[in-house]
Amino acid sequence: MRTLEGELMRHAASDVYPFHMPGHKGRGDEIQRIDITEIDGFDNLHDPEEIILEEMERAAAFYGTKRTYFSVNGSTCALLAAISAAVPRGGTLLMERGCHMAVYHAAYLRDLHLQYIDYPTPEDEKMRTPDAVVITSPSYEGCVKHVEKWAAFAHERGIPLIVDEAHGAHFSMHPYFPKSAIHKGADLVIQSVHKTLPAMTQTALLHLCSDRVDPDRIQRFFDIYETSSPSYVLMASITRCLHMVSDPQSDLFDRYVDMLKDLREKLAHLAHLHLAGGGSCILTSDEELPPFKAGTRVDPGKIVITTTGSALTGPELYDRLREEYHLQPEMKAPDSCLMMTSPFDTQEGFDRLLEALREIDRDGGLLDI
Repeated sequence: MRTLEGELMRHAASDVYPFHMPGHKGRGDEIQRIDITEIDGFDNLHDPEEIILEEMERAAAFYGTKRTYFSVNGSTCALLAAISAAVPRGGTLLMERGCHMAVYHAAYLRDLHLQYIDYPTPEDEKMRTPDAVVITSPSYEGCVKHVEKWAAFAHERGIPLIVDEAHGAHFSMHPYFPKSAIHKGADLVIQSVHKTLPAMTQTALLHLCSDRVDPDRIQRFFDIYETSSPSYVLMASITRCLHMVSDPQSDLFDRYVDMLKDLREKLAHLAHLHLAGGGSCILTSDEELPPFKAGTRVDPGKIVITTTGSALTGPELYDRLREEYHLQPEMKAPDSCLMMTSPFDTQEGFDRLLEALREIDRDGGLLDI
């Protein structure tokens, strides 16, 4: 099977001399040797007809979408393109206040009217019909929303549902994880393959899942918002990642899930610190953080440790993990600390995190409640 990465490596090993951009001329490390521009035989992301189109079609077949677009400007660019394609200039967008800043930027650029729902409950929505709905699922902390309800809400009004699933590119790849919004009725789904899958920073996908948004408008706005010099290194990273996770012979996710189940089960028994969602990843308690109250499940790949009931704050836990145990968390909040995982995590890394949290949990500085 011909792949973009394979063709780039073959080109790098050939005797073709580059009288074209970029200026490093392919002299340097492996990355620079495959860092080319739109030369013959390597297609054009802005008008894909050959190998890039083949790779995007393979991605669409794997995810089960009508079309999948590559973004080398991250989910930010994909969100801008999705909203601009789905909502006419001056139209109305229904959204959560906590959406990514790119949603607000799209509204600014397209002069959109915004309607907000703090904690989405479609049954209570009484405002005039918007032109599209945007929700974020999962949230940064891993909360999975009621996507099916939002899809029904939008489609009853004849409008598309856009789901920012930037943190859920791994969804639907194993039964342990929630199903992707792709399979829950969403019309446009944005995923960052670099957040939870083994791809380079700034790589993302935009999935078109229905006929409610014109694919030519999506391409048009990608042409507007995405760089005119798209990185072949980043495109190769996307395709390598997708070939890896779609390989039916791979045990990548089986090993990852086994490690996660074991880790979550052990963390669920901490005495003072609390694992959000517990070992089951089902949200049933009002004691969860506010961002979790808008959904039913936690992405098990997000390890959120809350400090309520201990003498520590979230930032203090973050600092102790980083300074004393040389573990770098993803994010700190006033009463929580977030660790992100992926199929490329190691058992050693999980063991170090478990032992660190157990030691901190036993620390005499924690309140004995």
